Amino acid sequence: MTGVPLTVLAERLAGADDVFVFTHEFADGDALGSVVALVLFLRAMGKDVQAFVPGKVQRAYRFLDTDALLNTMTMEQGIERCSSRHVTCLSADAAEASRLGEWRPLFERGAERLVIDHHATNAGFGDAYLVDGEASSCCEVILELFETMGSERISTPVATALYAGLVADTGSFQFANTGAPSLIHGARLIDLGASPDDVSRSIYEARPYGNVRLMASSLCASRLLYAGKVVLSYVTRGMLEESGALDEDTEGITDELRRIEGTRAVVLLKETRDDSIKVSLRGKYGFDVKRVATAFGGGGHLLAAGCTVQSDLAAAEELVLLEFDRYLGPSRT
Repeated sequence: MTGVPLTVLAERLAGADDVFVFTHEFADGDALGSVVALVLFLRAMGKDVQAFVPGKVQRAYRFLDTDALLNTMTMEQGIERCSSRHVTCLSADAAEASRLGEWRPLFERGAERLVIDHHATNAGFGDAYLVDGEASSCCEVILELFETMGSERISTPVATALYAGLVADTGSFQFANTGAPSLIHGARLIDLGASPDDVSRSIYEARPYGNVRLMASSLCASRLLYAGKVVLSYVTRGMLEESGALDEDTEGITDELRRIEGTRAVVLLKETRDDSIKVSLRGKYGFDVKRVATAFGGGGHLLAAGCTVQSDLAAAEELVLLEFDRYLGPSRT
């Protein structure tokens, strides 16, 4: 753990009246669970809390009441609030300020800027930060923060949000980042009211048909490289249109690809609307995909990382595979 102790972050939040909560772009389950839990917990303390999430919120996590809790204040309203009152800005699950997307300027206007995260690549930003690179998820770190601040305020909705983030980042406690603390924290959240059945059905058993069709197209487009050590696939704008899926429906494809026997890494290239390629990387058996992501200015974890490449699909594929050449050799067959 780096940065300030939990107690310091707890004291600063306890002393704040107005809090703005932020997270990273392309927010996943851990990011959304963290933000929702923070909003509900801090409001239970009597604080005025607003939350800002870049882009659209994934449908799979709207059961956390995200429509009512997130992005209910405009940028202009937020700037006005920061100009007239002492606002504490808190970033959760973002490895660096640039990941806050369009809301970064608002975060930086805060009278005090705090950071809580679990990405080992987070070098620390803001006025005070806490990074636990050993934690499986940011929700785990936030649970410990809440226990420090007063567990009596951990309501069933708060526990559910934290449990959803924990489940999402550990792959339902299957990924290599799952440790004994993850299971202990999961049990604690169930004791506090989280329902594993409800969370699992909401995340994994409520997929839109377009999502299933898109996944089928991407799986069919995949190919094995480096003697089967790497599986690579892609999602084009055409595939999205043909399947009737949304951008957010690419979630889950890497999880299916990593099931392939003998593979050590998964590469998924996704065409975005701004003519860049979003690269999602997953590792197995200790293969460090973070080193590939950081070569393009991205980051993440040892076994789960990502980056963005400013090029077309073919050029992005070649650039990424050149990085894999460094670790697996030049033969891609």
